[in-house]
Amino acid sequence: MRNERLRLASIEITEQCNHAGERECPYCDQPKSGLFMPVRQFCGLLDELVIDGIEAVALGGGEPTLHPALPDMLGAVREQGLRAGLTTNASNPRLVLQIADQGLLESFGVSAGKGEWLSLVSHPRAIVNLLLLRGSVNETIHQAVTAVRRGAKLLLLLGYKGDRPEFRSSTAELSDAYSMLNMLGRKLGVTIAADDYVRRRLGLTTTCGEGFLSVRIDGAREPCCFGSCEFRSNHTDVAQSRLTERIG
Repeated sequence: MRNERLRLASIEITEQCNHAGERECPYCDQPKSGLFMPVRQFCGLLDELVIDGIEAVALGGGEPTLHPALPDMLGAVREQGLRAGLTTNASNPRLVLQIADQGLLESFGVSAGKGEWLSLVSHPRAIVNLLLLRGSVNETIHQAVTAVRRGAKLLLLLGYKGDRPEFRSSTAELSDAYSMLNMLGRKLGVTIAADDYVRRRLGLTTTCGEGFLSVRIDGAREPCCFGSCEFRSNHTDVAQSRLTERIG
């Protein structure tokens, strides 16, 4: 059966983040610096990704809205005929709304509880990202209900993939949160989804990241976003096997 998923590349366009402190995001272990990916490098990367069959790109970081050339980069994505998305901490909602309404974004993820997130959740292209940390099921459901009351139509449950056990939710917590979100979705007519990591933890799939590629700011490519994810080694082996089959 043909895989209906778009082939997606997640591109780290900056390591700069304005929510980099322990207070805002204590669980985050992404590299932080003042680096930005040059536009020329980004456009060359797009050329390569199109040749490789990538159909959509998601711009991330860091906080992608801090990149001074973000609109130009999204324009380059559109010129290549690719779909574009990004994930934001909602520190600059005006910019996100502007580029979304200009048709430069197919969708955008907004991190629940960050910045001015509630000013973005009702946009028709918005996906509300609900990160479930250990002991936060009630908080996550509260965020979901709040988002729906503000007009959100699509909620995405995410699991913590880092190597700090104090933030990693149990399988029971993931199951409870996913079940409650689905009940909320059925009751209120809201679409509920979960990332591949959550689905794999819950036994709803045996694979993850089909057609996915992560590109770091230096251009290095990885089959996973998070080096400490417990499924990484298996995912890397599968990705390498598929690459070998294509070359052969």
